Amino acid sequence: MLGRFHIIFIKIGVVFLIPIFNRIKDSYRNRLASTKGSAAYWTVHMVVNETFSSAESSLRYFHWRNAQYLGYIELMPVTGQDGKIVLDYGCGPGNDIIGFSLFSKTSKLYGIDVSPTALEAARKRLDLHNKTAEFILVEEKDNRIPLPENSVDYIHSSGVLHHCQNIDAILDELYRILKPGGKMSVMVYNYSSILLHLYVAYIQQIHYGKYSSSPIEDAFRRLTDGEHCPISRCYKPEDFVSLVKGHRFQGTFEGAAISLTEMKYLEKRFDAMADRRLNEEHRDFLSRITFNNKGIPIYDNHVAGIDACYSFTK
Repeated sequence: MLGRFHIIFIKIGVVFLIPIFNRIKDSYRNRLASTKGSAAYWTVHMVVNETFSSAESSLRYFHWRNAQYLGYIELMPVTGQDGKIVLDYGCGPGNDIIGFSLFSKTSKLYGIDVSPTALEAARKRLDLHNKTAEFILVEEKDNRIPLPENSVDYIHSSGVLHHCQNIDAILDELYRILKPGGKMSVMVYNYSSILLHLYVAYIQQIHYGKYSSSPIEDAFRRLTDGEHCPISRCYKPEDFVSLVKGHRFQGTFEGAAISLTEMKYLEKRFDAMADRRLNEEHRDFLSRITFNNKGIPIYDNHVAGIDACYSFTK
């Protein structure tokens, strides 16, 4: 028979093993999902997967999450759309949908995503606020949006297009449904950021030796949204503007928001610049950083943050 101390040791072992087992299980699920494409991956790996008990807790989270990215809500506002038909493309579990439902009096609000799990989470969160939206599931391969041409006043897409398999088809669809003179706000990952040039290129690839032999874009993909994320691009602002203009939009890079996490990494800036192993491109980027009166890093007259925000019109 097992003694009392043996049972205690077994219980302690189980307690320590459960988190390890869960991490292995999650990694396996994510790896398996990634082989089936972005839609499958984001169904099992939602960015935000919280259960809110009340409208108050949901609203507190909305404000907290936006505050994690300095300047984000000013560049990607959820206000000013009174009387407009608004579409949130890639709404995920609904953070910005909540914002539009509470801070704009839209005439119609759509939430579109490739993940049925995310859409259900967004629907349940809206219910807490006694608000409604029409949720639409789109297929990752054809990206067809079941709305008429020239039917939407404003499109909002935050942190989505850089994960999409066929961004060209999506941009064509967004152009089709947007009304002439309609506007579109987009946030995608910023190549000209502290996250890429310091966190990925130095802290992870050199200091910790993670994905040290991988091209910077591949290391970025693995380190930003999970090791098995199938698609996670980052764009130089001029390249993204050119891409979208190629689909008949007109628009500009408005600026970037920087995460609080990136701000914490800045203390490693001089270590990175002094390390001979750091590629010249990244050293040059870090050497050209200046700071505004709020202590926020600036590169090429814009905040050097991960969330690059753009404004386009049809």
